[in-house]
Amino acid sequence: MKKIALILFSIFLLIMGGCSNNSASSNVGANKNSESEKGLTGVQVSKEPIDLKIHLHHFDGQVIFNDDWPTFKKAAELTNVNLKGVAPKTSTDSQEAFNLMIASGEIPDLVHGTKADLTKYGKEGAFLPLDELIEKHAPNIKKYLEEMEGLEEFATASDGNLYFVPFIADGKAQKGWFVRQDWLDKLGLKIPQTSEETYEVLKAFKEKDPNGNGKQDEIPYFSRIPESLGDLTILWGARNDLYLDGDKVQFGPYEEKYGTALSGLAKWYEEKLIDPEIFTRGAKARDILLGNNQGGMTHDWFGSTAGYNNLLKDQVEGFKFETFAPPQNTEGEKVEPTVRDPYGDKAGIAIGYSTEDPVKAIKYLDFFYTEEGRRLMNYGVEGETYDLVDGKPVFKEEILSSPDVPTTLHEYGAQTLFSYHQDFEYEKQWLNPIALKGIEEYTANNYFAEPLPPLTFTEEEEKKIIEIAADLKTYRDEMMQKWVMGAEEIDYEKFKNQLKNLGVEEYIELHQKAYNRSMEK
Repeated sequence: MKKIALILFSIFLLIMGGCSNNSASSNVGANKNSESEKGLTGVQVSKEPIDLKIHLHHFDGQVIFNDDWPTFKKAAELTNVNLKGVAPKTSTDSQEAFNLMIASGEIPDLVHGTKADLTKYGKEGAFLPLDELIEKHAPNIKKYLEEMEGLEEFATASDGNLYFVPFIADGKAQKGWFVRQDWLDKLGLKIPQTSEETYEVLKAFKEKDPNGNGKQDEIPYFSRIPESLGDLTILWGARNDLYLDGDKVQFGPYEEKYGTALSGLAKWYEEKLIDPEIFTRGAKARDILLGNNQGGMTHDWFGSTAGYNNLLKDQVEGFKFETFAPPQNTEGEKVEPTVRDPYGDKAGIAIGYSTEDPVKAIKYLDFFYTEEGRRLMNYGVEGETYDLVDGKPVFKEEILSSPDVPTTLHEYGAQTLFSYHQDFEYEKQWLNPIALKGIEEYTANNYFAEPLPPLTFTEEEEKKIIEIAADLKTYRDEMMQKWVMGAEEIDYEKFKNQLKNLGVEEYIELHQKAYNRSMEK
């Protein structure tokens, strides 16, 4: 289906010919009425109600635009713009749904997608360049682009144009370490402070029957995301990807300590301190292993992981899953390799090339960057999902008492990956106190590794980076699995030579050049 979609899109481009850019630029000022409407009140986009079509389909069909979402109905009341979803509700493959929409040539007014897709097809004519529209008609988006560090660099395509308005995350902490405090207490152990102490705790979990069932069935370390095993390389001072060392861009797997880290993880796996099914157990690992009173330690998202304390309090006697600071690694540092990147979701909304009124479309998107629009997307509808208390939105008890607050808010259309700036205060209201404690500790001590800033590449650089990155990631993940599971003897020099053959040095150099350019601005 994806191959067919790409073939059809090629035909679509031929039909459009070379006129797409002309139509894009002429559309910017096409509807003079939209620029000269008088008598608009508040955040109205149009005097008369209008409809815009939207393709919004993500998380493989878990979220598809619903015409009845109260959040967007309220937005329609305020702006006079009513959205109509056109993404197929039966599809369970978001990428395929996007590809087929593109291939059809029938691009709706608004399209949700990844940065990669929206910029790729924007450059090919499917979406409008937004720079001039934002400059003239979207003061709130413009303000964000001017004032929020790295936003413009992130959103700008290699041809110098902006083709989408991004979703911006809020907050800093996302993942942290969790350990069964009730198991530590039973075995007379303390929270591990170093990587060596972490090993000793996991070993005790394996050998000393902390769940008390008389069997050696404990899984000391587990993860629901196999790739996140790479996060643990930090315990040996290594990194699993690109990172910034001062002003120098580095690729962690291309450094000797990465081989040391993989040797350490392989030792842990051989001793059954790491889940033997870590590469195959899948997304339900936390549910299964914690629910069966078998899981001892993990490194995962604060909010959802701390929530198991409530979920399992009546199922597992004494259950207590506590956060703890990153263990000091072999280089004497406490480092959390993950940090919530405001642009990490790399998604947003583009405007289709054939929309009849791009000015109204960009004004509608600009609404969600106002204080009122941002609150609507973060908290839902006042009186339905929250109340204003001393000027601040406070969720109603029926929202806070729901088993999964984000999912409940999605049912109202709030907290959807649209284009707006998230507000971390929304998350604080429903987070488990254990999660809040962990987030505050990690933030106060700034354990986070410095991330690479958003970088802008030339079209040629971008194409090369995408090509090299795919090969590097595939090879890195393949060898990590083989080495950790003992399927192949660790030969780091051979591994390093293959990375070199795959273009790792050019990959680093391209990022270094882009970083240097960003520092010169």
